[in-house]
Amino acid sequence: MNNELNLFHKILFLELRPWANREFSEAKFKELLNAVKKEDFAFQPVYELSFLKPLSNKRKYYHALIENEAIRYLNAIYSIFDGAYNDEEKHFWSHDTLNKVMAQKLTETAARISEHNYFLSTLTNPLEKPKADTNTLDEIYILQLLKFQLIRIYLELQTIFNGYLKEDAYTEAELNEIYFSETLPQESFLLPAKKINKPVPASQVTAKQNEVQFKVKAFDFRDVKKGIIPYTDLIKDPNRFSRFEEELFSQEFIDEDYNFKNIHGQKQILAASFHVLIKKGYFNKFKFPGKIPIKPLDIRKFLDYRYNSDTDKQFRTWANNVDELASLIDHTPWLDRIPTS
Repeated sequence: MNNELNLFHKILFLELRPWANREFSEAKFKELLNAVKKEDFAFQPVYELSFLKPLSNKRKYYHALIENEAIRYLNAIYSIFDGAYNDEEKHFWSHDTLNKVMAQKLTETAARISEHNYFLSTLTNPLEKPKADTNTLDEIYILQLLKFQLIRIYLELQTIFNGYLKEDAYTEAELNEIYFSETLPQESFLLPAKKINKPVPASQVTAKQNEVQFKVKAFDFRDVKKGIIPYTDLIKDPNRFSRFEEELFSQEFIDEDYNFKNIHGQKQILAASFHVLIKKGYFNKFKFPGKIPIKPLDIRKFLDYRYNSDTDKQFRTWANNVDELASLIDHTPWLDRIPTS
């Protein structure tokens, strides 16, 4: 098993180049589409790509190819990484996959887009779209889809390789700035992935009629308090932060009203989770106007107030014992799985 993206290579350079099959009819692409075998995720992803709807059979065919290859590849990497024997092997796969394979494919895709002027604006700008013929529009669609799938894969891999990255994780905007010279759409095509519902054996099915439901609150719901930074000023990505809060509820750290349960031993882990969020970039670095730096203390106060908790002592203890904090995270799977922002 390897970490190569062979199908993407074929789209960029070999027989699957979309400009090399212009003579294929729509009926031919429909035939090819029907032969594509659908892939399913073997694990719960963090992201999904909601790209422009494919309106031709050629676009539908390449959409299916690229989507399935992305899922297959992520499944393969997840399996490789999960089956690694030790940290040294995990560091190897992390470095080799992100810094070599993914960096190369992103660079190659950017070069192809630039070489052919296959820019997203031609598809989305009403002034530019009429100037391009059908074949060109299809090819732009395919290369842009490939671009955004690569960005999605890169972000997903950062989550899989969590704890083994040598550098800070990149955001979608940063990857776009590094590899592409295009403006990102106002609304990202990348969305939080829907929860995968895998079949459950009948013997494990239990009635949950009275199960308490957790409602996401991506806003300040407690009274305004002096010294507490507002949610909108502090939280960088509300969707990602809400996923963390859903995990807090799932792990029974907070109740449906966001109140900390404070069961024995939980306070230390809750304080550790605050440090994990800070390290993974869940919070803005400055408060505006005035570009006032946001400090870890500001974040701890916000989170404690939000969850009606008091982790001041534990939070300071972890700040001064980074090795012990790292050990706790390693031995607390849900902490180690907190997605990278």
